[in-house]
Amino acid sequence: MPIEQRSLVDLAVDEIQRLIHTGMYKPGEKLREEQLSEELGISRPPLREALRELAQRGIVEQSPRRGTRVVSLSAREVIEIYTLRAALENFAAVSAFPHPNPESIAKMRDALQDMSKAAASSDHAEIVRSNRDFHVALVSMADHSLLLRTYIGLMDTMQLCMSDNLRAETTRAGDYESGVKRHEVLLESIEKGDLSQILAALQDHGERQVIPEDHGDSPDEEGQV
Repeated sequence: MPIEQRSLVDLAVDEIQRLIHTGMYKPGEKLREEQLSEELGISRPPLREALRELAQRGIVEQSPRRGTRVVSLSAREVIEIYTLRAALENFAAVSAFPHPNPESIAKMRDALQDMSKAAASSDHAEIVRSNRDFHVALVSMADHSLLLRTYIGLMDTMQLCMSDNLRAETTRAGDYESGVKRHEVLLESIEKGDLSQILAALQDHGERQVIPEDHGDSPDEEGQV
């Protein structure tokens, strides 16, 4: 495939994934090629290649009868994703300290600054992006390449429900500030370098996980955002 074509496919993958992760396209929703082609300003061949790539990542599912749809997670899958994320983050913290990657901590500060600005302007899409950046940077502190690849793959799947969960959390709290505060407390504990405090902050970072109604009938499981 020509370099230009591959680049176009990559851009389409990134944009479709962004639209899904920020809640523009909901779990179970059909992705119509004609509409996406117009929205992204690309022809059908690179769009179809992008959709195949997203299917391989588990973000969309394709079938001859139903076409291409955003993957819809069951309540059990959501619980498993959030509990596994907590385990990976704890492992990353234990592996990172007492010598965490300073570049990762700097990235966490940048992500938190972006999150705070987005909260002030109620920019939901930016909240979702900066939240992801913060947690990926947290795990990257461990300088463990396989752990990071595994975590990023998990986050790609988790963000199928994260947008709705953040919206539900914001509805309960009345604004985005409570979520920003939790990240501030977590970062402060990391900057102090006390592992026991970091693990406690990670545990406190978890709260009631709201599972969207489409994902089942178990809305009160523990999780993190």
